[in-house]
Amino acid sequence: MADVLVPMIQRILRRDSTQLKLLLFCTLVATVGFAFPQLVWTTYLGYSLIALLLTQVMVGSSNAPDWSDALYRSLGLFAVATMWLWLLTPLELIYSGIPLALSWSVLVGWSVIRLVTRLAGAKRVTEALLMGAIAGYLHIGLTAGLVMSALETIQPGSFEPLELANIADTSVLATAKIFSAVNYYAFVCLTTVGFGDINPVLPLARMVSVATSVAGPLYLAAVMGVLIGRYASSLDRQSRDQ
Repeated sequence: MADVLVPMIQRILRRDSTQLKLLLFCTLVATVGFAFPQLVWTTYLGYSLIALLLTQVMVGSSNAPDWSDALYRSLGLFAVATMWLWLLTPLELIYSGIPLALSWSVLVGWSVIRLVTRLAGAKRVTEALLMGAIAGYLHIGLTAGLVMSALETIQPGSFEPLELANIADTSVLATAKIFSAVNYYAFVCLTTVGFGDINPVLPLARMVSVATSVAGPLYLAAVMGVLIGRYASSLDRQSRDQ
């Protein structure tokens, strides 16, 4: 039975459409903790699934050199390990968030470039292609929230009115409900809405906020250009076939 199921699952996972749909599903799983802080563990499960899907499964469809794929796979595993290390360490160990912030910042940048390149290689606009594009946009916001959360533990008081000063001798995961507000703020920056209820105070927090605000419109511009180009090309092919 296993000899039949395993190859079948592998074939399904190799399909581009399946991979892009799974990416959107994992991304939505990661957003559950925003609305329901008591289920915040699903957010970090979603982060892990996204990183593993991007770097261990979807990498198989890449046209990049073998050394680049191997480095990308290693970065994905390292990013997941640093996230759980940060979650399980006490808040007083402030520097445990530095590897997370660095690894996930590189991972999201690299992942978005690979994803846009993959979308650009598609012959026509499909439902799965749109799902992948949406997942990429949400992935930027999720990663920004994770990096900002790590930044708040590295430099407490980076964002107002968040307060971690009264919490001690407990792990980051035990106080993770607090960071749902940071994730909300990350998407406020990504969409350039700017409600003003949370503010970056320290210089590094402001820099990350600005970078997130710039990344959102840039991604939308790049992806919209790709999608419009693919759609126009498909219409042109249809008109010539007729």
